[in-house]
Amino acid sequence: MKLINGLLAILFLFALVGCGNEKKGLAEKFDKLQNQHDSIALVHADFKSIHQDMSKKHQEFKAKLEGMELQDSTILEDVAKHEVMLKEHDALLQGHDELISAHKELKKGFGEKSAAEMEAQISEMADTHNKLMDEHAQMEKEHETMESEHEAIMAKLNTEEMPDSQLKS
Repeated sequence: MKLINGLLAILFLFALVGCGNEKKGLAEKFDKLQNQHDSIALVHADFKSIHQDMSKKHQEFKAKLEGMELQDSTILEDVAKHEVMLKEHDALLQGHDELISAHKELKKGFGEKSAAEMEAQISEMADTHNKLMDEHAQMEKEHETMESEHEAIMAKLNTEEMPDSQLKS
């Protein structure tokens, strides 16, 4: 009986040490994830500034168009499409602000969680980080598309405004 109790005590100690090592490894993973989170937060802040600039450019572009006589109705459709895109970006960025803020809060009490809770939290945070990065990349592409469409529209309008005699020379 003493032998069985001794073996159980040893197994318990191994489990305790093993669990401690597992939690230590998870804490290290969490720290790396927090570093990634900090980087994402910086990229996000930069992108918000870029988005604000793009929104301002779009408003200036719209103001230029208001004074022109447009013969191509697709131009107004493009402008409307850009406005919807920018509003969607506004909503996404606001959601990103909330997620980034929530992730900061997750650090509190992380070490007090069970290993399973820690793993679940790390997994969810990593998935969210991937989602944020994917959405930022998509918004950047859409901004590039809007800028090139703005340039193409202005080039087209400038060509339409020139009299035929100026085009031939």
